[in-house]
Amino acid sequence: MDKIKISNFQLFIITTGSVIGPTTISFSSSVTEHAHQDAWLSVIFAAFAGLPVLWINTYLGGLYPDKTFIEIIQLLLGRWIGGLFSANFIFMALLLATRYIWYIGDFFTKTYIPDLSAYTVNILFLAVIVIALLYSFEAVARALIIFFYVSIITFTLSIALVTPNMDINNLLPVMEQGILPVMKGSFPLLGYSILPLIFLNMIYPSHIKNIKKAKKAMLAGYFLAMLILFISIISCILVLGSTVTANTRMPVFLRSKVIDIGVFFSRLEAITIIDWLITIFGSTYIAFYSGVAGLSQLIKLKNYKNIVLPLGLIIGVVSGFVNANEPYQINWTSTVWPPYIFISGFILPVLLLILSLIKNQAVKKAKPAQTP
Repeated sequence: MDKIKISNFQLFIITTGSVIGPTTISFSSSVTEHAHQDAWLSVIFAAFAGLPVLWINTYLGGLYPDKTFIEIIQLLLGRWIGGLFSANFIFMALLLATRYIWYIGDFFTKTYIPDLSAYTVNILFLAVIVIALLYSFEAVARALIIFFYVSIITFTLSIALVTPNMDINNLLPVMEQGILPVMKGSFPLLGYSILPLIFLNMIYPSHIKNIKKAKKAMLAGYFLAMLILFISIISCILVLGSTVTANTRMPVFLRSKVIDIGVFFSRLEAITIIDWLITIFGSTYIAFYSGVAGLSQLIKLKNYKNIVLPLGLIIGVVSGFVNANEPYQINWTSTVWPPYIFISGFILPVLLLILSLIKNQAVKKAKPAQTP
């Protein structure tokens, strides 16, 4: 495969986008449904609960600075067992990319263009992802810098404009039902924002120019993303209230609709859409890249770009029926995906880390014994 190298600032931006992903629009209601007016506390809880996940991923990657996650799996688990776990990881990455694309089609056909087929929207967005994959990773990483600044500006503007509509009383009472709802509210964030960080191990640290500062870059990106999610969810509760936020599929989009300042500043939900498209583009790109690059390493291809188009066609077709309907989608995201991503995004890295430490310890003990 081509040797890709990106800067720590680009890694920082990629981490931020990967954590945010579709969560701002698509999962704010899920968090609030469990935690109600304490959903903002769920974000804080998830942020701290995710630190061990980030530490395990970065520590494991640091032990093998010249290898991707797929290569680490095969090194520690062997050809056959490692191959099975690698295939599962690849499938999970491509499945997540497919579902992200489904969210795009579902959103636009239900809000702006109901007469257009969701397939059409999916294919248009997928075409952008495929073209980006066919270009160099470095080029996309440079483009993400521009998108990052645009996203920060649009997000800040949307929050600033909606501030007059906020009511602090919507946050009261605090912890009315104890800590358990707060913990439950953190599960959607763990499942879709934090545990998918494992996909970054397909670029960290083997594709980073300065490995020494890479961990700090990822940590900074992680905290910025969680701060954005915190502001996004708490602003929805302050403006809409916890009941409306929990019962609305896309509360962030609805929140932006209430902006009404004078003649010119009204119905500015397009600002939120731009921000969301940028973050979900980054998340979809990383998930798709992880699957494509992982598969090319598994089957020993020299260039992952050779399979981008075939996999793109498959994802394009599957994206139209990956969710049969809205109840199916809600059930899948709440009952099927969490244990699946927990196994691949937490249990597997922990297992690999333990095996690596045992292996390294055995090597250290063997060296003195071999000394004459």
